[in-house]
Amino acid sequence: MALLLPQSYAALDESLSLSQRLALLHGRLQDMVPSIQRVAFALYQPNNDLLSTYISHNSSPPNLSFYDQRLATIPSLQQLASTRQCRVIHDMALELSRQSRHSRWLLDQRWRSSYTVPLYWGGSLLGFLFFNAFEPGVFTPERLQQLAATVELIGLLLIHEMSVINSLRVAVQLALRMTGLRDPETGAHVERVSLYSRLIAMALGPSLGLRSDYAEDLYLFAALHDVGKVAIPDAVLRKPGPLDARERRVMDNHVLRGVELVDQMISGLRLVADPKLEQLRNVVAGHHEKLDGSGYPFGLRGDQISLEARIVAVADVYDALSQPRVYKPALSEEETARILQAMVAANHLDGRCVAALLQAREQRWAIAAAYREP
Repeated sequence: MALLLPQSYAALDESLSLSQRLALLHGRLQDMVPSIQRVAFALYQPNNDLLSTYISHNSSPPNLSFYDQRLATIPSLQQLASTRQCRVIHDMALELSRQSRHSRWLLDQRWRSSYTVPLYWGGSLLGFLFFNAFEPGVFTPERLQQLAATVELIGLLLIHEMSVINSLRVAVQLALRMTGLRDPETGAHVERVSLYSRLIAMALGPSLGLRSDYAEDLYLFAALHDVGKVAIPDAVLRKPGPLDARERRVMDNHVLRGVELVDQMISGLRLVADPKLEQLRNVVAGHHEKLDGSGYPFGLRGDQISLEARIVAVADVYDALSQPRVYKPALSEEETARILQAMVAANHLDGRCVAALLQAREQRWAIAAAYREP
């Protein structure tokens, strides 16, 4: 007689968040080796050589996330990426020098041993999978063999997750090409808004307890904030002068059309179960809402507006003010800050988001310099 058992592979349940599934697999590792304190994945972004903590699970403090550094400044990881080799450090206190910023950061966390696995997708470096312990000598050959199946499952889970994100990225790029053919806003504007949004999320993440992949996902999703403009007629979209009341209603309808397009994209890619996609939908639906309820299209108030929509709203307004347009010159730093703070006082923009962006002056200037208008 066949034996029927309940489905117990919770880590394969796509209705769970990536953080929840990683926590389950970390628990499985600790069943075999209790001293494995941390599992983390750092995502590599080749366009800016940035290696960022995408997701991390710690069994006890410190809960480290929202950390990034350029791969070019970490020669040891560069070597692993080029040779496709894994690395074991048996005692960081003895084997690492405090000369580099990255090594100092590792030693300051009090980890003693580590196991590092580079991950690849489509032949390119996807990022690095890290396992850390407070005890030295944890990752012996025997233990690595014992852990191999679970480590491989974690790697495959991350590769699958990123393949989903990359599917969305392709869809985003297609949508941007479509908007770029018709929308006078440039690809540089889209990239700046995405990077400003990421910057705000990185700043707010620790205090708000955001998941560690929140900022990186928002970087991708912010690029779609105005995707609904593909459905707006050229006569309205490209009109050089101010819009009349009827034309303004047509233009404002780009939000609802954007939500429709996103829903079609999610359905077409069969990503309906992915919990991240609510973040994408919130960005498109809510980035023109205002905290006092005077925004559009839904007239949402206060906490009815998602955090991701508030963040993108601030990034979008800041870019519109600080960059030249055909109808105005770029405003000064002081004037831009004054208008943003006035919008906070009027209860239009989120004050935490504005403060986070304004405080990151050097990063803002670096983004604006790297992505200038053509």
